Amino acid sequence: MPTSIRRLLCCLGLRDDCRQVLAHSLCLAQALGAELHVLHAVKALSDDVMHTLKANIRQRKTLETLMEQRLDQAQQRLDDFLEEFWESPLGELPSPDLIQKKVVVEGYPASEIIRYATRHDCDMIIMATNKRGFTASYAGKVTKGVIKRASIPVVVVPPV
Repeated sequence: MPTSIRRLLCCLGLRDDCRQVLAHSLCLAQALGAELHVLHAVKALSDDVMHTLKANIRQRKTLETLMEQRLDQAQQRLDDFLEEFWESPLGELPSPDLIQKKVVVEGYPASEIIRYATRHDCDMIIMATNKRGFTASYAGKVTKGVIKRASIPVVVVPPV
């Protein structure tokens, strides 16, 4: 068990509830003097979709370019989200310089979050519940998957 928290992983699904997740992550990083990594996990395309694409796009280079563009667009969405976040009136927020890395990964989100946290020696994961309403459980599918697989603390930020 780590005696200090040096590196935080903030996972954003780029929904409205992610503003709170990012705000809490920044405040926690500042209070602990920790690095903050921001991660957006893009769900991988299903096998059926990939087979269809491969059957209809015969040129391998074209298909690779399309897949790269998909990740580039996700990275742009993350950058836009962060830019919009800093322009929003959320009170006194810590400096954006606390964010050490902004990363987009592709795959099953819960697995990719755990993989990133392990590879980068993160000490804590911070993410949204991704559920709303009275009948909803405390966490969505990805959040539950991360909690189930994590060997480090996972902070789940509820919607406001």
